[in-house]
Amino acid sequence: MVAGNGRELSPRLVDRLRIELTPEQEAAARAGQAERVQLDIRPHAPNSVKGLASDWLNWLAFCLHYDRVVLPSAFADVVQFIDIMIACGRKKATLEHHLWSITQMNWRCHCPDPMDGQNAQGWWRGRVRDKLSGEQKQAKPFGLRAVEQATTWLRDADSPRPTRRAKKTDHQVVEVAQRRRDLRDAALINTAYDLMMRSAELVSAEWGRLTWASDGSGTYRFGKTKTDQVGTGVLRYLRPETMNDLDAWRAVAGPSPFIFHAVRERDADHEPRPVPASITSGTERERYQWPPLSTQEVGVIFRRSARLAGVKVEHLSGHSTRVAGAQDMVEAGATNAEVQQAGGWKDPRMPAKYAGQPEAKRAGERRFRKLQRLRHPDD
Repeated sequence: MVAGNGRELSPRLVDRLRIELTPEQEAAARAGQAERVQLDIRPHAPNSVKGLASDWLNWLAFCLHYDRVVLPSAFADVVQFIDIMIACGRKKATLEHHLWSITQMNWRCHCPDPMDGQNAQGWWRGRVRDKLSGEQKQAKPFGLRAVEQATTWLRDADSPRPTRRAKKTDHQVVEVAQRRRDLRDAALINTAYDLMMRSAELVSAEWGRLTWASDGSGTYRFGKTKTDQVGTGVLRYLRPETMNDLDAWRAVAGPSPFIFHAVRERDADHEPRPVPASITSGTERERYQWPPLSTQEVGVIFRRSARLAGVKVEHLSGHSTRVAGAQDMVEAGATNAEVQQAGGWKDPRMPAKYAGQPEAKRAGERRFRKLQRLRHPDD
C-alpha cells in the first residue's frame, strides 16, 4: 500500500503479532468470551482488569520487538521477558503481577500455563533469591499534626496564595475558584485521614453515605471496597472538625453526588456533562456526567497543600494518610487488630508493615527500659 505522498505504508503493528492458536483453542476462546459477555461474567474487579491490560500490553510489545509468539506463551520467552524487566529495575511485586497476567490470558485461550512446571517454579525461586527483594517502598506518612497544619492553612482565607495569571477582569473569578478548591482540599485531607481511605475509595465517596450526629461528628458508610466486594456497609467515624470542613465544602460544591470533584472557574463544574448514548450502565453514566477526581489527583492535592502550608513532609502519595493513620494509632497504643479493623485490611500483614516504624520504636524502648535494671540492679 502506498500513501498519498508516495511513501509505502507499514502494515498495522497488530498484524505482525504472532498468535499461533490451534483452531480448537481459537474456537474455545471465542466461545468462552461470548459466554462471559452473554452472562455478564466479570471475575475481576475494574482495577484488576486495568492492571491485567497494562501487563498484557508490555508482553505484546516484547513479542513484537523480539518476534516471539504471543499465544501460546512459551516458558523460554517468559524467562527472557522477566529478565529484561529485572534488568530495568522492576520490583518483585510488579513481576509477579505480570506473570499472573500472562497466565490468565493463556488460560482464557485454553493454552497451557507457561509457569506450570518444576523448571518454571525453580527458575522463579532462583530469580527471587539471587536478583530480587521482597522489600517495597512505603508511602511517606501524612500524620495528624501535619494534617492539622495543612487544613488550618487551607481554611484561612487570608493566607497568601499563588494563583494563575489572569486578566484584571478575571481576578475575582480566579480567586473564588481557588477558595472553593481550598475548602475541598481541607475536607478531602481530613476525610482521608479520619477514614484511612484508599485513594480509589476517597475519590468514589458520595454525599449520600454521610451521616451527621448531634455532637457535630459523623459517620461514613462504605459500599463495596477492595476487601469487601460484597458491600456489607461498614461504618467509620469522622471528627467534628472534618464534618465542619465537609459542611463548608458542600455549601459551594455544587450538585455532584460525589464529594470530591474538580473545581472549575465560574462554577462550570455545577453543570453535568452530556452522556453518550453508548454508555448504558447507570453507575458509569453518573460517573461520566459528574466526573469525580482521579486517584492520581489525591497525591497531588496532598503534596500541594503540604508545600503551601509549610509542612515538611516529602514524597507524599495518595496512600500517605492511610499509612499515617496506622502509625499514629500504634504510637497512641492501639493493637495491630484495632489498626486492621480501622483501616479495613483483610490481611493483618499490611497494617503490621505500615506500623513497622512505631512498633520497632516501641519494642526497642521497652527492651532498653528493662535493660536499665542491669545498670541499677537495686532500683
